[in-house]
Amino acid sequence: MKCGYAVVSGSGERVSLEIVPADSLVERTSVDVAAGAAMICVGNATRSASVVASLRERWPDVPIALVDERNTTLLARRRYYEDHPPRGLLRFVPRGLLVPNEPLDGYAALLIVERYLAQGTPKPPGDKA
Repeated sequence: MKCGYAVVSGSGERVSLEIVPADSLVERTSVDVAAGAAMICVGNATRSASVVASLRERWPDVPIALVDERNTTLLARRRYYEDHPPRGLLRFVPRGLLVPNEPLDGYAALLIVERYLAQGTPKPPGDKA
């Protein structure tokens, strides 16, 4: 199993998009928590309860937000093609018919973070951004 993983700066700019094995998620998150991550956003899908429990056990003081992830896979495809527009004859094919050559989980994770930020939720205490 895999998870999308997105890192976004305090100003909302994309820092990185990744796909992480689910069993390595806490270890991967350690890097960003050590670097001063102010918030962790988790999509509210089926496995979210166990993910949140693992993260809270490791970092009880880091705020964790559950975010609605409906339609993020579909929207991730759209965002992928904004970043990687089709070339050659493929640019004439409707984008809804194109299938990317790579998994879109990182883009879905980015959309989850953007949804959280769009809610206008106050930034966690100590966030300087």
